[in-house]
Amino acid sequence: MTIVSRKSYRGLAAAALLICLVAPAAGAPGDLEALTKASDLDSNPEHAKAVAAVCTACHSSAQFLTAARPYLRWEQTMQDMLDRGAVATDEQLDQILTYLVRNITVVNVNQSPPDQMAMTLQIPATVAEQIVARRTTKPFTGAEELASVPGINREVLDKLKKKNLLQF
Repeated sequence: MTIVSRKSYRGLAAAALLICLVAPAAGAPGDLEALTKASDLDSNPEHAKAVAAVCTACHSSAQFLTAARPYLRWEQTMQDMLDRGAVATDEQLDQILTYLVRNITVVNVNQSPPDQMAMTLQIPATVAEQIVARRTTKPFTGAEELASVPGINREVLDKLKKKNLLQF
């Protein structure tokens, strides 16, 4: 499995999600509200606003809010949008990336690279490395085991579990 750096992922996110600016139409009414409601794992409202401004220019938020994907699948989607000529500011791209990774990215705790786990689980890189070290000897079987790792934020873990964004 290829490990994609955050910088590379951001570049792909920028390319893929910026296609939405090509369409002149404004987002559907209520999209910002839906995006904000769905962002319970991201406390910065500017992230939802960036998604609303860029992505809902051509997509309804329901199109992607109901399509949780693994990190690499989001990467492919973003590359597709980049190939179509999407454009956005670096700041918007960072905000969109953070929104997607925190709110609608599926993470497989026993297979995902540490950088991907760190972003979705919202943990330091050192904690992600501890997870990788542990899973090589004894794979995780559920959220309760993962919660026992020092440095795991139980609130984030519970929200990811509730959204079915955790795989083992």
